[in-house]
Amino acid sequence: MYCKRKTRFTAWLSALLAACLAVPAVAGTIVNFEGRGTVQPTGAPDEFGNLPLFATGEYAFDGIPGWTLTSPFSFNLGAGIGSGEFAFASNGDSLFGALSTSWLLGEAGPIGFNLLYTISGGTGMYLGARGSGASTVLLLGDPNDPPTPYLETGRMHVPEPGSLALLGLGLAAVGLSRRRRAR
Repeated sequence: MYCKRKTRFTAWLSALLAACLAVPAVAGTIVNFEGRGTVQPTGAPDEFGNLPLFATGEYAFDGIPGWTLTSPFSFNLGAGIGSGEFAFASNGDSLFGALSTSWLLGEAGPIGFNLLYTISGGTGMYLGARGSGASTVLLLGDPNDPPTPYLETGRMHVPEPGSLALLGLGLAAVGLSRRRRAR
C-alpha cells in the first residue's frame, strides 16, 4: 500500500515539476531580425494581376549575422496584398513557412510592405519550430527598375522545441498517473 502511494506521489510530482518547468518557456523566444537584400519579378503578372516576385537577402538574428533569406511570393498590385513562402537559413539552422504581405503606405503612396510570417518548421536549433512574426520592408530603390533593394526589420515569436518536449513529458506523466489511478 505504501509503495503504491509513493509511486503515485512520485508520478504526480514528476508531472507537476515537468509542467511547471515547461509552461513559462513555451511562451517562446523572441527573435529580432534585420536584413537587406533585393526583390525582383520572376515573370509577368497572371490574368488576375498577381506578379511573381523573389526576394533574397542577408540577415542578422538578435544581432548575429550570417542568416540568408529566400522568398518566392506573389503580389497583386491592384489589391495591394500578396502571399508566398520564406526560408531563413544559417549553418544548419533554419526557419521556414508561409507569409502574407500588404502595402506599407507613405504620403505619396506605397513605400514598402508589411509582412506577417507563419513559421511551420525549422532545422537545427529550430527543429520542428512553429510560431509567427511580423516585419516592415522599406523599398530603397525604384520598383520599376529591378532588382529593387530593400531593408527589413522585424520580430519572430518561436516556441523553444526543448520546452515543448518537456511539456510533452509532463503531460505524458500526468496521463500515466491517471491511467494507474483508474486501475
